[in-house]
Amino acid sequence: MNIYRKSLVIQLIMFIVFLIMGANIIIQHYVSDTFPAYNFIILGVLVLFGVFGFLLYKNSSDQILPITEQIMKTLKGILYAYLFVYILEMILSNMEQLPTDIVKIGFGSVLMILAIAGIYIQTRLLTHK
Repeated sequence: MNIYRKSLVIQLIMFIVFLIMGANIIIQHYVSDTFPAYNFIILGVLVLFGVFGFLLYKNSSDQILPITEQIMKTLKGILYAYLFVYILEMILSNMEQLPTDIVKIGFGSVLMILAIAGIYIQTRLLTHK
C-alpha cells in the first residue's frame, strides 16, 4: 500500500495538535480560573499550527511512500481510541460525583500517550527511506 508524503505530514501535524489538546485538558483545569487569557493563547497556538500545517502541505513533495496495512490499522486504532477517550473525558468531567482533577489528569495523560504514539509512528514513516 502507498500513501502520499503530504498526507503523512498532515497526519503528523494532526497528532501534534492532539498532543496539545491532551495537555490542554490538564493545564486548563489548573490555570483557567486564575489566567482568563489562557483560552485565547491556546486558540492562537492551534491557529498557528493550522497555518503551519497548510504551509507544510503546500511545500511537501508528491513523493509516494510505502506503508503496510498493519501500520494503517494501528493508526486507525489510535485515532478511534483517542476519540473514545476524549468523549469519555467530556462526559465524566461533568459528573459531580467524580473528582475532576483526577479525571482531567488521567484522561489528559492517556490522550497525550495516544498522541505521542501517533507522532512516533508518523515520524518513523516520514524518515523511512
